[in-house]
Amino acid sequence: MLREHARAAGEVQSGLPSSRSDRVLASASYWGFNAALLGSAALVLGLLAIGSNAVWLGWLKLVLGVAMLVEGLLLVSDWRGARRLVLQRIQQRRGARGGERVSFPRVLLRQLSSLALQLLGLAWLGAGTLAVARGVEQIL
Repeated sequence: MLREHARAAGEVQSGLPSSRSDRVLASASYWGFNAALLGSAALVLGLLAIGSNAVWLGWLKLVLGVAMLVEGLLLVSDWRGARRLVLQRIQQRRGARGGERVSFPRVLLRQLSSLALQLLGLAWLGAGTLAVARGVEQIL
């Protein structure tokens, strides 16, 4: 697999997603990634441990959990290249230019980033399930 990427390293990488469905998926994946990051921060800061019985807090836990579950499923399954699309959107936001030549170390870094996103998606599946369970428990 890496050999294929090494051969393709001299070629020009494709820029933005070409079809409309890929553009929608790229946007949804990117913003879902950001929402899941916020959900993770809320979990780390102890949102699930708050002892309040407010119903709105239960709904917030439920919504954050569902967002983390959906994004986790997208990243773990790599549905329609979601990990690649998220990485492209992150690079685009950082100011990377499309159409540049891609070196082998950059291809290797992209592969490692894809693996890291897959593991992060797996963690979000677990955390999202926990948040949904806690939110439903608080609502009911």
